[in-house]
Amino acid sequence: MATFITAVLVLLYAGWALWFRRGGAPSRMGGRGLKAKRNPCKWSETGDTKGRFVEYRCATCLVVALSHTGAPPQDCKKVLADPK
Repeated sequence: MATFITAVLVLLYAGWALWFRRGGAPSRMGGRGLKAKRNPCKWSETGDTKGRFVEYRCATCLVVALSHTGAPPQDCKKVLADPK
């Protein structure tokens, strides 16, 4: 009887581990259960350059950010705004 219970527990643990490893549940690394957040920012170039960096302003949250790739930032920078 103890062998049967041990075998069942091992199978349950193996199934649980495989389910989490394949992304069946949300994880810290963004598993299948998490939806990607949509970026609400609408970036526009201000025309101001600082060396290789180009300045962009968000029309939604009014934050100014710099980018060196030639493309606007991909993430919202609202948390970097000055508190008012």
